[in-house]
Amino acid sequence: MIRIAFHTLGCKVNQYESEALMEAFSAKGAKIVPETEPADVYVVNTCSVTSIADRKSRQFIRRMKKSNPHALMVVTGCYAQVSAEELAEMPDVDLIIGNNLKSEIPDRVYQLLEKQEHQEAGESGNAETEVLAYRDLQGYEDMGIVTSSESDMSRAYVKIQEGCNRFCSYCLIPYARGIVRSRPLEEVLEEAKMLLSKGFREIVLTGINTALYGTEQGFDFQRLPGEENLNGLEAIIHRLDALRGDFRIRLSSLEPTVVDIEHIERIVQYDKLCHHLHLSLQSGSDAILDSMNRHYTRDDYFKIVKALRDFDPNYGITTDIIVGFPGETEEDFRDTLEAVERSNFGKVHIFRYSSRKGTKAAGFKDMISGKVKSQRAGALESKAQVVAENFYRSNLNLEHRILMERHEDTMATGYTGNYIKVYIPDEEQNLRQGEFYSVRLVEIYQDGCLGEIIEK
Repeated sequence: MIRIAFHTLGCKVNQYESEALMEAFSAKGAKIVPETEPADVYVVNTCSVTSIADRKSRQFIRRMKKSNPHALMVVTGCYAQVSAEELAEMPDVDLIIGNNLKSEIPDRVYQLLEKQEHQEAGESGNAETEVLAYRDLQGYEDMGIVTSSESDMSRAYVKIQEGCNRFCSYCLIPYARGIVRSRPLEEVLEEAKMLLSKGFREIVLTGINTALYGTEQGFDFQRLPGEENLNGLEAIIHRLDALRGDFRIRLSSLEPTVVDIEHIERIVQYDKLCHHLHLSLQSGSDAILDSMNRHYTRDDYFKIVKALRDFDPNYGITTDIIVGFPGETEEDFRDTLEAVERSNFGKVHIFRYSSRKGTKAAGFKDMISGKVKSQRAGALESKAQVVAENFYRSNLNLEHRILMERHEDTMATGYTGNYIKVYIPDEEQNLRQGEFYSVRLVEIYQDGCLGEIIEK
C-alpha cells in the first residue's frame, strides 16, 4: 500500500478535483495521509491566479519533498499548465500533469513507481511532463462521481463546468483552463443525488465560471417539458429544486459579465436556492472596469444588487475586488469604496493586483506601487469590515435556519442561507453536524453572529 499526501491551493474547483483524485487513488488501494506525514507520493494541485499563488506552489513543493526526499513529487493544476518549463527546472519535481489530464495521474504514478524511473533527489530538468496546448483544452474531463467533501456530511461541491471565455485583461485563468465546456446535466444530477443519499444537506454548484454552464456552441442538456425558456444553469437549479429531501442549493459564484437582471429574477424564485450570491465586482470604477474588460458598468452591478434586495432585503452578497489595478486613480478607488458601502456586502475578498505574464494588463502603463496597493487594501479592508457588520446588524433578532458544520472549542458553527457564520454555545456538543437548526441571531460575534437555538 503506497501512502499519498495532497496539498491543494486555490479555488473550489481545485479542491473538488483533488477530492476526485483521492477517491481514485483510494480505489486503487492507496492510503491518503496528511501532508505533514512522510509519504511515497506527494501531489501538489497548484494555483496561478496571482504571482503569490505561484510562489506558494513552489514553497509547498519544496516543503513536502523535504518530508521524504525519495518520494515521487507530482505537480498539477493551473501553475503546472502555464509554467511547466519553469517547474521542470525544479530539482524536487518528478511528474508534471496539466489541466484536463488530471484523471490520468493515478495510472501515471503507478507506472512510475513500478518502473522506478522518477528522478533522484538533487537532479533537475528530468521531470516527465504532459501538458496540453491551449487549443487542445477541449472536452469536459470526466473524473467520476465525487462523493466526499471538505465538510463531512454537511456541504458538498459539485463541479458543473470547466473553462472561461471572458478574457478579463488581468486574468490568466482562461489560458490555464481553456475554452468553456460543460458537464452533462444527467451526470451533475447523478452526483448530487449520490451526495444527498449519503446525508449531505447543501449542494454547492461550482466551476471556473459557473454562469457559463451550457453556453458553448453545440451543447445540449436535453430540455424537459417546461424547460424551454431555461438556460443551462437554470435547468440544473430547476431539476435539483424538484428533488425530494430537506437540503439547500448554493451557487459558488456568478459573473455580472454573464448574468443580467432577468436571469437573476428567475433563479431567485427557487425555494431550495440559498439567498446568497457571490457576485464578483472587481472594481467600483467604470473606467477600471472597462480597462479590465469586464463588460458591465457599476450601475449594471447595482441593478442586480437591487433586484436581489427587492426579493429579500437581507439577501447575502459577497464579492471579489482588486486594488491597485494599472491606472487606478484615487478617484477610481473612492468609487470602489462607495460601491462597497452601497452594496452592503456580507464579505469582500480583497486582492492586490498581480501582473501576470501573457495577459493584456501586463503591458499596461501606470503600474501602481506596492506601497499604494497596501494602503488601498488596508482602507478597503476597514470599509469592508464596517459594511459587513452593518449587514450582520440588519439580521439581528431575526430567525434563520443554519446548517451545523463543525465544533470550534465550545461553539457549534454553521452558516445561514444568506451566508452569515453563526456561533452557538454548545459545551456539551449536542448539536449534530449536518443538521438544520432554527436560530435567532442575537449579537455580532467575531466574523459573524452569536446565535441561540429556537425550540420548535
